[in-house]
Amino acid sequence: MPRIMRGMLLRAGLVSLALLLASRALGLLRESVQAAALGAGGTADVVILMLTLPDLLTGILASGALAYVLLPLWARQSAAAQIQGVRQMGGWLLLGGAAAAALLLVVPDLAADALAPGLGEALRPMALNALRWGAVALPLALLAALWTTRLQHQRDFTGMYGANLVVNTVVIGSLLAVASTVTDSPTDMVTALGLGLLLAMALRLLWLRWRMAGTTAHPATSAETAEPPWPMPSVWLWALAGAGLPLLLPLLARSLASDSGEGALANFNYAWKLVELPLVLAIQL
Repeated sequence: MPRIMRGMLLRAGLVSLALLLASRALGLLRESVQAAALGAGGTADVVILMLTLPDLLTGILASGALAYVLLPLWARQSAAAQIQGVRQMGGWLLLGGAAAAALLLVVPDLAADALAPGLGEALRPMALNALRWGAVALPLALLAALWTTRLQHQRDFTGMYGANLVVNTVVIGSLLAVASTVTDSPTDMVTALGLGLLLAMALRLLWLRWRMAGTTAHPATSAETAEPPWPMPSVWLWALAGAGLPLLLPLLARSLASDSGEGALANFNYAWKLVELPLVLAIQL
């Protein structure tokens, strides 16, 4: 391998490593700020429920499956067909995310019972309000999963890890703002954090869109813009099962832990992050 190529690969690897470490460190800081601001009581349960809901459901329903199916597909397609497929899939994900969000908005009680059964009646209105904010953010998270998969195909690891930095930075800022504001209104606190969550999701999309901007404009012939051959439904089902089912286990564990009472979900979440962080970091490194 030529020396210039080795140098380019080394620089790219170092940049990716630095962004990976920064992303994980900022994620740990987010959990620390959250714990300092909210403690480990029922209020923390509600906030964790809201802040983790969009990306958690996206991970189960889309993120891994998109990578399993689309990365091999894009490897066989022209650039124009890939771009058309991204646009089509983006529309489907937004539509599906809107439908799922509408379902959560209609029956938030069922979602609260399933995801945080240990919350008392006093926190019930706060939890339902938090679930509504999380539901509204779900379509944005699904679209972000698609665009992140696109950057993975382009080997743009700066864009991928940078998106995590954007989200964590905004969420940390929202938590600090709430912690510094003296208010006894749970509604105001949930609203402030909900707005911060939506801002984080929107800014992540802007970041991802900017990173993709250099490759989306591509001249295409009529043959290239023909309908791309999508994989069979069975392929999608196997991808969803392979990627989503393992992520259901932590979700089930969270729900079982929450059944112990208020604060149990928060304690489980903090403990899980401490266990998960070094394992995920070691695998990614």
